[in-house]
Amino acid sequence: MSKLFPAYRVLALIVGVLLAFCSFVVLPARYLAPDGSSLQQFGETWSILWAVHGWFFIVYVAVSFLLWRQTRWTARFAFLVLIAGLVPLVIFWVERTVTRRIREEHPELDHRSSSPVAG
Repeated sequence: MSKLFPAYRVLALIVGVLLAFCSFVVLPARYLAPDGSSLQQFGETWSILWAVHGWFFIVYVAVSFLLWRQTRWTARFAFLVLIAGLVPLVIFWVERTVTRRIREEHPELDHRSSSPVAG
């Protein structure tokens, strides 16, 4: 049983949430709010999340690459999966697409299919 698929799903969620929060909240607060305002200071303080996103993204890329090798998807699809964590909100659509494909093409990788209680 592969642990890559559940790990991919969790990492995609974490990377997606961090990227969306940083892109739509932290970035505008930091650069669009008036200098010295509490909103601008909020943006400065929470800018550390860009680094956190970066570290999670590196792990996401590694897990996605290993999953790609296991599933033998096309290089084009693998590239889409790998870069999905760089474009805000795209990763959520890609994660749903990957989940659907895994369940259709490789049910042995889906932890639900190996469970005796799976429905």
